[in-house]
Amino acid sequence: MAEPKNRWTWDLPGFEPKRSAEDQRSPPLVPRLSVSQSSLTPRPDSSKKPIAVRLQKLEKQVKHTRDYYLELKQEATDLKEYSHAKLDRVTRYLGVLADRARKLDQAALESEARIIPLINEKKKVFNDLLMAKGSIKVYCRIRPPFEDEGPSIIELPDEFIVRVNISDDSLANPKKDYEFDRVYGPHVGQGEFFCDVQPFVQSALDGYNVSIFAYGQSGSGKTHTMEGSSHERGLYLRSFEELFDLSNSDTTSSSQYTFYVTVFELHNEQVQDLLVKSLSTSSSNQFSNQDSSLELVQEKVDNPLEFTKVLKVALQNRGTDSSKAIMSHLIVTIHIHYSNWVTGETLYSKLSLVDLPGSECFMVKDATGDHLTSFLHVSKSLSALGDVLNSLTTKKESIPFENSRMTQILSDSLGAHIMLLEA
Repeated sequence: MAEPKNRWTWDLPGFEPKRSAEDQRSPPLVPRLSVSQSSLTPRPDSSKKPIAVRLQKLEKQVKHTRDYYLELKQEATDLKEYSHAKLDRVTRYLGVLADRARKLDQAALESEARIIPLINEKKKVFNDLLMAKGSIKVYCRIRPPFEDEGPSIIELPDEFIVRVNISDDSLANPKKDYEFDRVYGPHVGQGEFFCDVQPFVQSALDGYNVSIFAYGQSGSGKTHTMEGSSHERGLYLRSFEELFDLSNSDTTSSSQYTFYVTVFELHNEQVQDLLVKSLSTSSSNQFSNQDSSLELVQEKVDNPLEFTKVLKVALQNRGTDSSKAIMSHLIVTIHIHYSNWVTGETLYSKLSLVDLPGSECFMVKDATGDHLTSFLHVSKSLSALGDVLNSLTTKKESIPFENSRMTQILSDSLGAHIMLLEA
């Protein structure tokens, strides 16, 4: 039989049949974890946050660097364009300057070519004036008296006469006059004396050979005049200083002066080169005199200081034997070379400065041995020099240069300008 509809049943949702007491026994309790709502919300990974920040910073830095690079690149491009333009302008300007410089150089060379004949004419006129009264000049310089010499027997009436009281009452006129081209009293210093020597130095620079001799007795002041002292320079150094200064004022862009020095001693007709033991060998040359078969070491000197050093070495090599010194010639020669590469002109001249032996060697009669030999050589040499000077003064056709070693060596200088200084 079918079950009646709408029958009530306990099988309703939410209802359960009543259980027995055994069934109603509670299951064992299980501890529960408390979970908050926030813990249920998903969290971002904290380890990823710093990387993201760093990436953002790096992206900003890269962008900033790129912008700076582009800015620098633009500046470099602008500077490059500016520098090229500036360089082009400078190059064009340098070309203009170079062209002007070439034109000025050419004008200077043309002017120099026109002036050189005038300069040469001036040198010739100066030399002619210097030789107007003869090529040989004799100057007399009187040294100050020594304390033990007593009263002076010399008077100087003017600049050209020396009056000597010979103290002979038997003579009607015990005073005798000697005339020179110029006379210098004891008060005249080295500088004032050199003023009259300067024209001869100028002539040497102009291309003429010049010789200056210091003649007199031992102790008369010859060596002081030539060498001088630390506070009063002598003719050696003053002459070179003058040559050096004149060459600097006369040198042009196309010309040059070069100086060499030889120093030797002549004793008993034998030559001793005083620069063989020279301190420098890099600037040394061999000088050869064809007329006298003489070979000497010559030192190149570029300024007065170098000349002083060379001269000092030569004098040290000479030694301190006074007995030998008073019987030997000391000859210092400055060789002057001039060249002009525009005109092709070259000149060579020399200035010889000679400190002669004591003139009292003429009067020595009681010498013996080596001293007698030395005195005889000195006497012969000085006598030969006198013969040459006399022949030149009287303009003889034959000049006896061959009579002594010294006149042979100086033969190319004795025919030009000669200054004989008597002390």
